[in-house]
Amino acid sequence: MNEYRVSTLSELAQNVPTEVEAGDRKVVLVRQGHTVHALAATCPHRGVPMAKGTVVGDRIVCGVHRAAFALDSGELLSPPACENLARYEVRIEADVVHVTIDESVPEHPVPFMSARGDDPRHMVVVGGGAAGWRAAEGLRREGFTGRVTVVGEEAMPPYDRTELSKGFLSADGSSEPRWLRDVALSEAKGVERIEARAVSLDTEARQLRLEGVTEPLEYDALIVATGCEARKLDVPGETLAGVHVLRSLQDAEALNADLVDARRVVVVGAGFIGLEAASGLSDIDGLHVSVVTPDEAPMGALFGDAFAQRLAREHREAGVELVTGAKVVAMHGEQRVTSVSLDDGRTLEADLVLVAVGAKPRTDWLPFPIDDDGGVTVDGQLRVPGAGEVYLAGDIARLPTPWGTVRIEHWRFAQETGELAARNALGAAAGYQGTPFFWSMQQIGGSYTLTGHQSPDDDTVGSVDEQDFALAYRAGGRITAVLAHGIDDDITALAVRMGGVGPLPESEVSGAPD
Repeated sequence: MNEYRVSTLSELAQNVPTEVEAGDRKVVLVRQGHTVHALAATCPHRGVPMAKGTVVGDRIVCGVHRAAFALDSGELLSPPACENLARYEVRIEADVVHVTIDESVPEHPVPFMSARGDDPRHMVVVGGGAAGWRAAEGLRREGFTGRVTVVGEEAMPPYDRTELSKGFLSADGSSEPRWLRDVALSEAKGVERIEARAVSLDTEARQLRLEGVTEPLEYDALIVATGCEARKLDVPGETLAGVHVLRSLQDAEALNADLVDARRVVVVGAGFIGLEAASGLSDIDGLHVSVVTPDEAPMGALFGDAFAQRLAREHREAGVELVTGAKVVAMHGEQRVTSVSLDDGRTLEADLVLVAVGAKPRTDWLPFPIDDDGGVTVDGQLRVPGAGEVYLAGDIARLPTPWGTVRIEHWRFAQETGELAARNALGAAAGYQGTPFFWSMQQIGGSYTLTGHQSPDDDTVGSVDEQDFALAYRAGGRITAVLAHGIDDDITALAVRMGGVGPLPESEVSGAPD
């Protein structure tokens, strides 16, 4: 261990993260009164400097994707990060701040998780995606030492699904998945993995049946986090070679393999996945990208016309052909797709088609009432009413929140509900206390972020005319959500304030647009 002089107390502003060097390591300092906290300088999620983050009370929040960490310990408090921040000892003498670095401690240590012990209970998690793996780890982080089994159809470790429609798309074979956790760590913590598809559930007997497995899997508590699958168009020619969806790592790898010889790509759908994919594909030299949407501008019904027109302009300026007010009615080709027909009589040539028209919850195997959109409504603790110890998490769950009873298909929200389901399976009896948050990479540099949860009927307050902006959504005199571009401390603080409270009165929203 080595001690380094890194700053003076008088140089440090209150609650302002400041990056310094301590030997070979970068450290972020946060002064609170006469106390200085010293933590690892970058967020474990994407390496964003924590000096760009925001201090809210006893936590520091990443300024881009909102992972939160305890100042006094570096412990991870909220996703999407998976690891803690290393915390370093601080000594202050005569106004000089010294930090001691233990080089044997990694900058991003894995949170403490118990290993298997004598607890006789068996917790089963169905689904190995964002919500499922977070639930399994959540059980261990909460101190559960019984048996934990994760059932999933994908054999690989959990990975960052959000990356598939962003930087992963390429035609040169350079893409690598962003793995979230080494399988060896899960095994070391006693998490069993079964590669299989769940096909039926008997809640009275507490038994789960798996495809190809004779004996049922018995459980004491069950967490279902099966997520969604990509929706299909159901038009002639959709089974031709060269027609893709983008939901899993296998989907993305197959799409990348087809990009090698493609010159014209048609993306069907102008939601987040379709537009993110179009953004990445438009960067490939010699590739012409068309996006087909029935709307006059992308996502206008969700975010309003002003933002929709901004998105449309950015994509067109980047060379993407936006075909609006049209639907694909057929795909053509002998064995491989060569063109698509639109309902207005136009034909678009295509070497590759990406169908990105939304996702469908994977709930048809469950013996519960299914909502019109395929989700399942749960109680405030994520428990399915009348099903005993069965909890739902992630994309499939419609749950009570301060924004109403909602189902949200956000990667971070899935992780939050996975952790919440784990705590409740162990008796926490807790409700959702977070703030829905979503980010999307489009043509513009940086991310668009949505903090909170709005409805299409909400009024908008503010403008999207500047490069960096904050557009608020308002209902009943309260701010329900803020759509923004740029790193904004006020909005990060707003996300923390909304947690457990929900929409805030306009008069209490600092930094909200006029």
